[in-house]
Amino acid sequence: MPELLKEPVELSTGVYLQIPIRLILLDDAIIRSNEAEEVLTFGYRSLGNRFIIPWRKIKGKLRRLVLECQRGLGIEPDCSLKNDLCCKCPTCFLFGATGETSSTKVPYNILSRVYGETFISETTSEAITPLTQNAVDERTLKTGQALMTILTVPRETVFRGVVTLKDPTPEMAAILIHNLQRLSRIGARSVEWGRAETAIDGVRLSDREELSAFLAMSGRPQPALDPLDILKLPAYDTAYKTFQKQVQKVIERVARKAGKDPDEEEKE
Repeated sequence: MPELLKEPVELSTGVYLQIPIRLILLDDAIIRSNEAEEVLTFGYRSLGNRFIIPWRKIKGKLRRLVLECQRGLGIEPDCSLKNDLCCKCPTCFLFGATGETSSTKVPYNILSRVYGETFISETTSEAITPLTQNAVDERTLKTGQALMTILTVPRETVFRGVVTLKDPTPEMAAILIHNLQRLSRIGARSVEWGRAETAIDGVRLSDREELSAFLAMSGRPQPALDPLDILKLPAYDTAYKTFQKQVQKVIERVARKAGKDPDEEEKE
């Protein structure tokens, strides 16, 4: 059985930590693409019509959680999406960054170590809830012209998906899992919609990506999971600080190969 790596690496060693997730909606949610009235569904041949959450939406939310936690610990507090990525912090190392398009203009790119898949609802999407909203003038108490209909995914809908960490170290795993557990809102207009709860069913450490929510819900046998505590992970704050030092060493090597020292870039 593969083991967690001791330090982050530049070149992949073919170790994958897979984390199956259940995302339970505590309130109605708006899961959509670009159209305001659209709720994302997909018609699977074996599963029927299901609500879905594209991985890009989960990843974007997760990255922001990792980044805000990092800032709270005083690590690269100015790093931000999307054009001000520092390209040398734990978040950039985990989720990737393009040096030439960021404000740092460094001559290297960082590939994402966090992979995922489409999150699929456990139940079919037969009940899409339409809600009507309008604007009321507080002086006249009359309705204005802002009448609109919102389609939502019903509360108590459970989504399943798998998050994968490539070439994981204990620190990388601790950071990712801590922030997965912090994921408490999803979807559009999440200040008022999309309250959720995240549950981790276990972990699978392997030399390949074996787990899939789609295959599991299709009845395909899945490998057994290990309990989360088998990883013996450090506390998240310790993990961030240790990982930051490790990332700096890797970035220095990468920058030298690319022909530019990241510290010299700061001086410029």
